[in-house]
This record gives sequence, structure tokens and C-alpha cells, in this order.
Amino acid sequence: MDMNSGELRTPEDARKIIKTAKLHESELTEITQILRFPKPSEKNDNLRLMLLDTNLLAEIESGNELVFKGDPDENVVLCTSNKTYDVKEAETSNSLLLVPDLLLGASTSLDETMKNKSMECDSDSSLDKSNASLNKSTESDDGTKTPRIIQHKDIINTFFTYYEVKPCKPRLSKLRKLLDPTKFQGLELEYAVDKSKLLNYDAIFDQTQASRAELDTELEKIQAIKIDDYYRLLEFDYEFRVLSYMLDLIEENSWPLNRISKEITLESLKDLVPSSILKAMFRFYTKEAVVEDSVQYYQYKQDKVCSFLARVLLKSAGKFNLAEFLQAWRDSVPEGMTTDESLLSGIALIDKTTIPQVIWGFAESDLPEDINERFKILFQTRTKWTVDQISPYIECYATEKMNVNALLTKYARASTQDGVRVFSAKHMK
Repeated sequence: MDMNSGELRTPEDARKIIKTAKLHESELTEITQILRFPKPSEKNDNLRLMLLDTNLLAEIESGNELVFKGDPDENVVLCTSNKTYDVKEAETSNSLLLVPDLLLGASTSLDETMKNKSMECDSDSSLDKSNASLNKSTESDDGTKTPRIIQHKDIINTFFTYYEVKPCKPRLSKLRKLLDPTKFQGLELEYAVDKSKLLNYDAIFDQTQASRAELDTELEKIQAIKIDDYYRLLEFDYEFRVLSYMLDLIEENSWPLNRISKEITLESLKDLVPSSILKAMFRFYTKEAVVEDSVQYYQYKQDKVCSFLARVLLKSAGKFNLAEFLQAWRDSVPEGMTTDESLLSGIALIDKTTIPQVIWGFAESDLPEDINERFKILFQTRTKWTVDQISPYIECYATEKMNVNALLTKYARASTQDGVRVFSAKHMK
């Protein structure tokens, strides 16, 4: 039953409605709840309903923090400490009424209410208890009346929509945009940095649609360094300068490649590079090697070093003779390290159909974020790609449900060339 706020139902009112509905009180428990809709001025429009999965429910029940994130021009996401969820509004076929303290099932029995005062009955036996309550006769066949308890319940709001949440990849594309304006180029150029654009961790977290764990992983991936409490990227030429200082120590100290001393590296370069940057760079480019006499030694990550030095050589605009480039590349890396064409994936393109064969820089990080624009540029640059060639440039869009092959099926056209499967623009003239 429902009514406007301000009106009160009596047991007799309830019995009239029961009779009109052609029900018998023997079919009902003793308590009748009257639902009252609020006046328009009293309606609470600040409430929203959200459907949670078991993981999110467990987060709330554990008292953990859930954060809604997004700028006005972004679709909102919900973040736990380590996951991000997409939030979308969904409509319901029936209206949903939010009613605090509403009694359900066996709790509408007078006996149960007097005992429990709340819904504390075991879920496995609640249906049996409810049926037992319903079978209790509160009105005999001759019409003898027994007490009927009236309880008025206020409806807080009526809902026709709710929010659905689904796990999604963190949206981290704007992170570089936030940090690019304040790249560290060396102490001598710090005067030119707009200090108002420096961002600490909390400021970055507030503006990035990702959980803390996902943000931490991405900050490490893009090599953001905490300098005086602010996170900074290193300008490319400055990063090359620091890495060169570090690699020069290998020859100066006649170190085997798996006997790099962290202590000597930090001590030797402390006057040339700020400590926070030097420690971070050592972490980015090395990994633990052997332990001798309780001393931990390190070795440089060969693929990472070789790939970076290739980018240095490719930085100049234009195409290079492939054979000359490969020789210059081999000469640029520390002795003992081996270069390989596979390390150029995602940073350069090679054309072996020309005479001489050529190579030029083509970095994934320089391409547009929009997937349609990216495919447009990819097919303008090269009309046909193999899966291996194009994967480094589109795998950032891959998800559990849509891998690289599925992306190519959606955005490109497949064909066979000399027995090799290749992909071209979907709509070619």
C-alpha cells in the first residue's frame, strides 16, 4: 500500500484494502507496512544506486577506499586500491523504491518482530519461517479479528536507473601529458621550468583515472622520477647524458658486464648527477647479477640499453642506410653487448625493398592516441603490414576480450602477399 506523507492508515483501513484485494488475513502476517512517498520538496535526489560485483562488495565490507575519478569531459571510473572499473548508467524495467528499515519475510510476523527487532534470521531457514508465519491464522472463518499492527515506512527515493561497473584497463594516456611540461633537462636549465606545473603524487593521482597500484606501475614504466617531492620525466638528451656517464664507467673500471658496482657508480657520478636521478637511472637500466663476498653486483639490461642507443642514432630526421646504421649501432653499445634488429620493434621501420636498404625512426610514443587516427597514419606510412610489424604500434589498445588480431580484424583488411598474411587500410581507394 502507498499513500502521501501526512496521512496515516489505521488497522481498519488495512483490512478494507485486504478485503478489496480478495485476500484473507489468514494468508498474511500480523504487521502491515504502509509505504509513504515523499513530497517533492522532501525527495532526496543525491542518492544513486550501484550494482557491485563480489570484489567491490568485499572492498566496502572491509572498509577500504573506493574513489570515483574523472574530469568533466571524461567518462567516470571507480578505483579500488589496485583495480579500475568503468561506470555506466543502466535503466531498469521496473522502478526501484529505496525504503529504510523495511521488514521482509518472517520479520513481518509479530512474534518474530518481538524476538528479533530486525532481519537476523538465518538466510537458509528464512523461507521456512516466512511460510510458517503466513500459515498462522490471524482471522477465523467467522471473521473474529486479531490485532493488526500498522507500521509506516517512508520511501526515500524512486529509481529508474542504476550504475553498472565493469573492470577496465586504467586510463593512463594523459599521464605523459601531465608530466611533459616539466621535464628535467639538467640543473642548469631548471630556471626555465614553470614551477606551478610541478605535480606531486597526490596531484597526479587525482587527475589520473587509475588505482594507486596501477599508477605506481605506470610511473615506473614511463620512468618518472621523484625529485624534491615532484614527479618528473627526463628530457631525452639529458637521459642520454646520464646513461653515457654510467656506461663509461664500465671501460674506465674494466668491469665485466656482470660485475657493475652500484656503490662506485653512485660515488663516481654524485657531483655530475642529482642523487635521486642517478639512483632511479641505475634502477631503470640494471638488474641484480652475482653476489661475491657479500657484495651485490649488477649488470645492465642489454636489450634496454641497446634499444635506447638505437633511438639516439635514429633521432635525426630522415632515412639512413641500413647497413651503415647497424654498424654505427654496434659501435655505440658497450663492448660485449649484442645488437639485434628485433630490438628496433616499435621505434623504427626498415625497408629492404630499396637499394640500398633503409631505416628511419618511427616511435609508437609519437603516434596519436585515437585508434582511428593511429591506423590512418600507420597505413599512410606503410600500405601493408604483417602482424609482427604492426603489433608494437597497436598492442596498447588490446584487452582480454580483444587482442591484436581482433583489433586488426575490426580496423584493417587482411590479404595474402607472397604467402604471408598482411593487413592494409579497410577502405582503400
